Amino acid sequence: MELLTSGIEKAFHWMELQNGEGFLNSEEHCPTRDIFQIRLDRMSKEMENFSAIRQKYSLLTAITGELGNNSFDHNLGNWRDEKGIYFINNFSERFILVADRGQGVLTTLKGVRPKLKTESEAIRLAFTERISGRAPEQRGNGLKFVEKVVRENNWKIHFYSGNSMFIINDGLVEGDKKKNLKGVLAVIYF
Repeated sequence: MELLTSGIEKAFHWMELQNGEGFLNSEEHCPTRDIFQIRLDRMSKEMENFSAIRQKYSLLTAITGELGNNSFDHNLGNWRDEKGIYFINNFSERFILVADRGQGVLTTLKGVRPKLKTESEAIRLAFTERISGRAPEQRGNGLKFVEKVVRENNWKIHFYSGNSMFIINDGLVEGDKKKNLKGVLAVIYF
């Protein structure tokens, strides 16, 4: 049931490459957090003028920022090759995509919960409990906020990490996953 467009297909391809360096163009790749923030701000301004989401653009900006910032926060020094994120949006097809070639949710959370065994367990934990891969910092509310905003606005996120895929919509449902991605890929449908 997943909408596949050239941007989403390109993200999957980038995630599966042996070496992702140089694959993305400069408008899609945010190598640093400050570049991501500039593009996120630009997207937010563009959404102000898009009538279908004018009333909700600040919430879309907030959850996109949370997903993108997580990529930088949890992968510092742990990128496989290409540092930074793939970040695109398509208002006519109504999606926003954030992806990284980092360590993924399971590896991130195993540092604080060593008994975690599967990517599915780690993703479910990340979206339902207050936990952070940056312990001992008292963080870990971001993905709960994302899930709440998505549910309250009847949006949807397809969230991929490792060999797991979850659909966040009216709750958190494990989806049909056919790929094994190193890193995280999230598509927000609004």
